[in-house]
Amino acid sequence: MIDNFLSTPIEESGGYESQLGDLGLRWEYLEQTLRMSEQARRASKTKDDAKNAPGSQDYFTRVRELRYTLRTELQWEPYDPLQAPLIVNPDKTVGIGVLLGDARTGLPGRPHPRSKRPAGVTKERAVARNQDLQLPFEEPEFASPDMGQEELDEYSQMETWYLLTSRHEARRTGVVTVRSELSLPDHVGKGGKIDRYQRRILLPDIEFEKVNHYAVETTGDHQVSVEER
Repeated sequence: MIDNFLSTPIEESGGYESQLGDLGLRWEYLEQTLRMSEQARRASKTKDDAKNAPGSQDYFTRVRELRYTLRTELQWEPYDPLQAPLIVNPDKTVGIGVLLGDARTGLPGRPHPRSKRPAGVTKERAVARNQDLQLPFEEPEFASPDMGQEELDEYSQMETWYLLTSRHEARRTGVVTVRSELSLPDHVGKGGKIDRYQRRILLPDIEFEKVNHYAVETTGDHQVSVEER
C-alpha cells in the first residue's frame, strides 16, 4: 500500500475545490484514483512483468477506480462509446475519461498540455461535440454507425472531460510527482493529439516516495517483498 504521499496545492489553481463542486465532484475522489493507479504501477515492476506492464496497469486502474468511485459515491454510470471508457453523471450532461498528458499537464498558462498519444476517432468526436455544445441553436453531432439514434439522443448534451495525468520521477531523489488536471478539450491538433481546452481545473500535485524500495518476488502461490540492494 502507498500511504506516504503528500498533496501540495497549486497556487494558481483558482479554487479547484469549488470548480470541482460545480461538476458535482470532490478532489478526494480523483485523488484516490491517482493513489491507486500509482500503487498498481509499482506492483507491476517485478522482474517477471512485461516492460509495458506498469504503464498498462496504471491506465487500467485509473479507469477502474475513477468509475468505481463515482459510481458508488455519486451514482454515476459507466459508458463505453466505441470502447472508449467514460463515467457519466445521472443527468448525462458530464462524462469523464482518463488521458495521459505531456509535461505541461497541471501547470497554468500556455501552451496547454497535449495528449501523449493521438486521440483516436471516439475522442475526436467527443471534442467536436464539446465544440458544438458551445454554439447557440446548434444540434451537436456525435454520430457513429455503431450507435443507434436512441443512444445518440440520450447523450447528445454530454460534455466530455478528461482527467489528464503526467508522472515525473526525480533523477537524484527518486521522488515521484504526479501532476493532474480535469479539463474540457475543444481542439485536436497536429498528429491527432488533443492540444487545447475550454476549461482546465488544475489539481494538487501528489508526491510519492522513491519507487524501488522493494521488489515483489513471486514464489508459487504467494508473494514475498525483498529489499533491493
